[in-house]
Amino acid sequence: MKKIWICGGSGMLGSHFKRLLTNRKIPFIANDRKQVDITELENVSKFIKAQKITHVINCAAYTQVDKAEIEQKQAYLVNAIGPHNLAIAARRNGARVIHFSTDYVFDGCGRSPYTEDSLCAPKGAYGMSKLAGEMKLFDELEESCVIRTSWLFGLPGKNFVETMLRLMSEKEELRIVSDQVGRPTYCQDLAETTLELLEHNGIFHFANSLETSWYHFAKEIHKQAKELGFQLKVQKIEPITTAEYPTPAQRPAYSTLNTKKVEDLLGKSPRAWTNSLQEYLKKYKVYQETNQIE
Repeated sequence: MKKIWICGGSGMLGSHFKRLLTNRKIPFIANDRKQVDITELENVSKFIKAQKITHVINCAAYTQVDKAEIEQKQAYLVNAIGPHNLAIAARRNGARVIHFSTDYVFDGCGRSPYTEDSLCAPKGAYGMSKLAGEMKLFDELEESCVIRTSWLFGLPGKNFVETMLRLMSEKEELRIVSDQVGRPTYCQDLAETTLELLEHNGIFHFANSLETSWYHFAKEIHKQAKELGFQLKVQKIEPITTAEYPTPAQRPAYSTLNTKKVEDLLGKSPRAWTNSLQEYLKKYKVYQETNQIE
């Protein structure tokens, strides 16, 4: 009998897991650092033992990319020491760990999709902390699963789609970076795929199919939102370069993930992000009106 522990259960991805596991009637416990802080090894180990956890799905992460440049110790503590502690505790108690990583482990200098075996060379503190987490996890518990993903959006939670919808309702003109390319990922699709990887080991890439830029992502959000009846004020969306929108942390210019490994394993391809976006927007509209997530 499985019993899953969702770390970071109050976050965007964790919330999708809670709804999915509830619908599938799979036993689970979900909490956040107020209940169990993954940076405290003994508390983690006691919790896994007491609750008879069989699978740990780690959605807990320090994800503030720019702030990580200043708070490097905190980012490393959560993103590297946290997974290491989960691995130690899981090994002690015969549990498995499924951990999420990021496209930011790559430098973005390539021009073809990154495979699981591509060279990792993160440019910023956030990416370095996430890569360290991968390494520490496998060093301690070789039979673990790491899923690298990119450009997440889901309900509820702060993400690019939600930000664009807010800005489009407030401003008449937006300027969006057009020279950073990757693959958006809907948390629902990621959660469903993760459940199919519970007993698999190694690194896997997962993102919705079709690569795009932030600019074209924003344009599609605008198009679909208008079709669904969102009240939008924006009249013009202009493409700009990364150089025109400087940030404390350097982002990878090209971070498209190759998902062939997981496609071959599961015998199916991820759906297009444009289709997932439509599902998200429909649910987001209901959420705005009723505060309920379908």
